[in-house]
Amino acid sequence: MKSIGKILSNPESGWIRKSCQPANVETFFKGVNLNGSKGWFAVGSDEYAETGNAWYATSEVPSPVLSFTFFGSGFRIITGHDEVPKSAYLLVTVDGSSRTVNLSAYTSKFTVVYEDLNLQNKEHTVTIRASGSNTGRFTFLYAIDYLDLELEKKSKVSLYEKESGKIFVDNFDSVNPKWLMSPSNAFNNAVKKGFLRMNHSADKDVMLLIDKPQSNFAIQVIADYAPTKDGDEGGLLIYQNEKNKVEFLESYSANSSRSNKEWMALCKEDQWDVYTKTDTFFDYADNNLLAAKRIGVVLKRGTAEGFVPLDINKIIMTTSNMLRLRQLYENYKVVLKDTADNILSTNIVAAAHTGIDILLPSLEFEGIIEIYDEENELIAKKQATFYGGDMYCMGSSLQIKMNSEELNTTDPTNLGYMVNNERIVKMTIVNDNIGAATNIKLSIQQYMEKVGYTWALISLDGTSYSNEIQIDSVTAQSTRDFWVKVVKDTNFLAFEPIYFNIHLKHN
Repeated sequence: MKSIGKILSNPESGWIRKSCQPANVETFFKGVNLNGSKGWFAVGSDEYAETGNAWYATSEVPSPVLSFTFFGSGFRIITGHDEVPKSAYLLVTVDGSSRTVNLSAYTSKFTVVYEDLNLQNKEHTVTIRASGSNTGRFTFLYAIDYLDLELEKKSKVSLYEKESGKIFVDNFDSVNPKWLMSPSNAFNNAVKKGFLRMNHSADKDVMLLIDKPQSNFAIQVIADYAPTKDGDEGGLLIYQNEKNKVEFLESYSANSSRSNKEWMALCKEDQWDVYTKTDTFFDYADNNLLAAKRIGVVLKRGTAEGFVPLDINKIIMTTSNMLRLRQLYENYKVVLKDTADNILSTNIVAAAHTGIDILLPSLEFEGIIEIYDEENELIAKKQATFYGGDMYCMGSSLQIKMNSEELNTTDPTNLGYMVNNERIVKMTIVNDNIGAATNIKLSIQQYMEKVGYTWALISLDGTSYSNEIQIDSVTAQSTRDFWVKVVKDTNFLAFEPIYFNIHLKHN
C-alpha cells in the first residue's frame, strides 16, 4: 500500500475527495454531530476544509460509528494528529469485513493511514469506530478519498492556449538593438553571463529604455542590485522626456539583506501602478500618471566609493499580470501551483460567469493550472510557462503537427512544393489531454480558386488513401501519424496556391 504515510493535501488525479467538513455531514458522512462535542463532531467551517482547518473529532473510546457509502474501486482514510491521538487505532469495516488501522502521534494533516485499492467497482459501505484507548484527548479525521473507475472513464479535457500575452522577453544573452542605452559606455554584457551590467556615471543618470507598447501592458525587471551606501539608487524608469519622468528607486537600507530585486509596473492608458516583489507575489508600492513614451531602468548618477553596479538578469513585457481562463462553468475551482506542486492560489468561478482571471506570481511563470468541477474532480490540467495576459480555454487540445511543429491556427502553414504535381506530407495528431481522445474522425478540405472546394486524400499507413480517416483512440499524452496526399491537375497554373481546412472531430 504505497500511499500509507504519504501526505495528500489534495486528491490524486482521478480521485474524489470528501473533506470532513460541515457541508458533508449527512450528505456523505453519517453519524457526525454538527453541534456539541459528543460522539463524532464537526470542527471548523467549510471554507477552511482545503487547508486542513476543518475536521471531524471524537473524544470517546470506543466511539460511536461514523459511516459513509461510495461507488468505486478503492478508498483512502486521511487523518493527522499534532499530539497523541485518543484512540490507538481505528476499527474499519468495509461491507461487513473488519480490519484495524493503527494511528500515530505527531503526524501531519492529510496523512494517509489506510487505503484499499482492490475493491470491486461498485457501491461500498464503510464504518469507522475509534477504538483502543490511548493517552491523548481526541481522534481526528480529515478526509476520505475514493476512486470511481466509471468516472475515470469519462472524457477529460485540457487547457489549450487561445491567446498569448507575451510581448517581449530579454534574457540579455546578447544586446538587443531595441534598447536605447545612455551613456553607451556605462553598459557591459561581458562581465557576468546572462546579465547586462549598468555602471554608475559621474555626471549623468544611466538609462536603459525601450519604446512603450501602444496598448495596456505590464513590465517586470529582474535584477541583482544591492546598494550598500547612501545615495546609491537605481530602479524602474517611466520616461516621457528629460523633464517628465517617474522613477521608482531602490536604495540602501540597513534593515534589508535582499540582493535580488524584482520590480513590476502595470500601465493602463497613462496610469502606472508599481509593485515590488518581497516574497512569492508582488506587493503594491506606488502609482503615478504620465503619458510616457519609453520604459526601462535607471541607475542614478554618482561614483562615490562603495557604489555598486546594477546587473539586469531579465526584462519581461506582457499584456497584463493576469492569466485568463475561459470556457469554464460557475463554481469550478481553479488551482495555481508551482512546479513543485505547491498550491499558490485557489480560485472559484463566480456565479453566471464562464471564466476567471487569476494573478500570476511573475509575468513569466512556469507552473501548473488544475481545473476541478463542482464535485472536486480534476477535469483539466496544464503545466506550461505562462505569461501575463495569456488566455487558456478549457476544451480539446488535440494538435496537428508537421515536422514536430504545430500547424499555425491563424495564418497558412507552408507545406512545401510539389514534385511531379504531387506531394505527400506526414502529419501527427498529438493528444495533450489527461484522458484518451476516442472516435476521432479526420478529413481535410482543399481549395483552389479555379476549382473550388474538394477533399484531400489522407491515410493512416501512407498507402491506402481516402477522403476521411477514423481512429478509435489516441491515449493520453500520445500521438498518431497520418499522411496527406495533395494532387494538382496539370491543366491549372503551376504556382497557384492550394489552401486547406482541417476537420477534426472526436469524443
